Amino acid sequence: RGIIPRLIQHLYSEMRNMPDRTIKVSIQYLEIYNESLYDLLDITTQPHELSIHEHPRTGSVMISGLRSIVVTSEAEALKLLFEGETNRVIGEHQLNRESSRSHSIFTVLLEMRMPGDDGETIRSKVNLVDLAGSERVSKTKSEGAVLREAGHINKSLSILEQVCGG
Repeated sequence: RGIIPRLIQHLYSEMRNMPDRTIKVSIQYLEIYNESLYDLLDITTQPHELSIHEHPRTGSVMISGLRSIVVTSEAEALKLLFEGETNRVIGEHQLNRESSRSHSIFTVLLEMRMPGDDGETIRSKVNLVDLAGSERVSKTKSEGAVLREAGHINKSLSILEQVCGG
């Protein structure tokens, strides 16, 4: 099992130990491919590029059009993870038949309300990043689209920094 399924399992296990608190869990799944942003959970339409901008008042990074889906169980969260994984861009080269050609960010947003009438609300955000496969072009003998993708992988790291930093 990977780190994301383990995190989800642990999160819901801990939530069961806090029955006096109201906890809302939301999931986002973003792909950075060829320096463009895509919502891996938006399977209703053809993939369309999302835009990134800075919030005018807070300065935090915002991604217009990125879905945030509320989940009420471990099974729902895992289902979204696996659905998003099937939407990621992969490519084939001499060393790897299923090489990830994009970076992705699986985000868990938590909102916990403490017990009592004036219960404080605590918000948390966890970004789990999967970096695209990086390989030496001379060894993979990549050409065409896969070669162009290899060039974009490192350039996309600056976008990744903006998204996670915000």
